[in-house]
Amino acid sequence: MQPIRKAIIPIAGYGTRLFPATKTVQKALFPLVDRDGVAKPTIQIIIEEALAAGVEEICLVIQPEQRAPIEAYFSGDVVDAIRQKPELAAQAEKVAAIGKRIQFAVQESQEGYGHAVYCAKDFVGQEPVLVFLGDHVYISKTDTPCARQLVEVYEQGGKSVTSLDLCRESELHLNGLVRGKRIPNRPNLFELDLTAEKPSVDFARKHLRVEALAPGMYLCNFGIDLLTPLLFEVLDYNYTHGIRTQGEIQLRDAMGEVMRQEGMYGYLMQGTRYDTGIPQNLIKTIVAFGLYGPYREEIEETIRVEYD
Repeated sequence: MQPIRKAIIPIAGYGTRLFPATKTVQKALFPLVDRDGVAKPTIQIIIEEALAAGVEEICLVIQPEQRAPIEAYFSGDVVDAIRQKPELAAQAEKVAAIGKRIQFAVQESQEGYGHAVYCAKDFVGQEPVLVFLGDHVYISKTDTPCARQLVEVYEQGGKSVTSLDLCRESELHLNGLVRGKRIPNRPNLFELDLTAEKPSVDFARKHLRVEALAPGMYLCNFGIDLLTPLLFEVLDYNYTHGIRTQGEIQLRDAMGEVMRQEGMYGYLMQGTRYDTGIPQNLIKTIVAFGLYGPYREEIEETIRVEYD
């Protein structure tokens, strides 16, 4: 079994839902205060999630104009006033070390999330790969980071695995869904047999019910995928033969074919996902990370004073 050494993070979207801020700062470089109390751009937090899973190399799928500011950030270049402070100099060295692990693939045209992943095919080669959404961050409910949870499932089962969450019928229009059977003695692990992107309620009730779940609850995508090299064979076929859904090359379509040919696990994550790409969810992310970090007491006190 090949180890998981590589990760893909597509960030080539325009960030329209965060306009006009994204006119000046690309979405991937929006700052968050991480749980260690350090202010970081979102992309660094995602990369650190990948590194904690054992990844050695990261490919960022970008628009051409995104490369320069990202390279500048990860260069580790700082003014002397920063280098004179040991704790800040250590952060600069950490950023520069991460930068040495980053490669780039350019998505010249916006043709869907599957197309963005496909742009990194030369980087991946014939290896399994972790795929992250470029605007989602995660907080694990255990000592094992979310991406590492997926890697451990892969190491035990040897085939593709996608991270899962639970959603209600009212949330179907926001999510990709899957169907599967719970594996005995593994309450969080499912053998999957069907996937559907943002299905209707009628379709979900008829085709996507999972016996192990309460009525009205479904398995949906959490945002991290660990996929075998077959994925890129399928994406290549779909791209060259013009197989699209709603005009785009969809990753979930390709994953459905991998599911049919090789099988695929779904793992109900022990953690929470946060979407930084929508204003109201960005606010939730900032608050959640703050409450899990060293400034929790100050935040809670502010909330009590302002809203009690």
